[in-house]
Amino acid sequence: MKQHDEAPPAGDPTKQYQALLLDAIFIVDSEGNVVNVSGACERIFGYSPAEMVGKNMLDMVHPEDRERTLQSIERVMDGYLQSYFENRYVRKDGDIACISWSAAWSEEHQVRVGVARDITKRRTDDDALVARQLLPEPMPCWRLSASPRTLVTPDGVNIALSAQDHAVLVVLMSADGVITRRTIVEALGEDYLTYDQRRLDTQMRRLRRKVQHASMHALPISTLRAVGFQFYEKATIGR
Repeated sequence: MKQHDEAPPAGDPTKQYQALLLDAIFIVDSEGNVVNVSGACERIFGYSPAEMVGKNMLDMVHPEDRERTLQSIERVMDGYLQSYFENRYVRKDGDIACISWSAAWSEEHQVRVGVARDITKRRTDDDALVARQLLPEPMPCWRLSASPRTLVTPDGVNIALSAQDHAVLVVLMSADGVITRRTIVEALGEDYLTYDQRRLDTQMRRLRRKVQHASMHALPISTLRAVGFQFYEKATIGR
């Protein structure tokens, strides 16, 4: 009998529940090798759990998707929660499976935990998604959260913020137009007349670098010399 059809040991409710899941749960080490996987992997990838253990996940990724998959893995291992990522895998039978992922890195255990959902049947021949309301969507805009202080990119990358970074973004993302330097400085609790403007420029450069490094996104803030700054993409602010 195939492994994924075997009855889980009596008294082990976790394995019993996992056997009912349509999504596959993967535990992968720091090198990308499968350590453990739930039985749904055979339905999705064509390999039994026993066959999948020890395989390197990147080896099964469609060649055209490997580079951006590597970038996503690096972000996850840097500590950023990947709430939605989509790529293609080559199944055991040679067919292509389209997978949506959510993943997180455990620094304590040095493993990456991911949940794989097969969305192959929800694609048309020209690769356009159908029944989109059934899929976990990338967020359509930038989102700012206060607790914890986090900036979330349109594709769901979470970026931890300092108190100052959060205060600056609250001001910038709350308005449609240009925000003056004075408004930003006062939002930081500083006296505009005595505040060193170079500090504000340094903070903006650091914030841009942080977002670029964490998500490969350019922070959508334009600078108007001697005037102020403007956040020019759609954004929402949460609590």
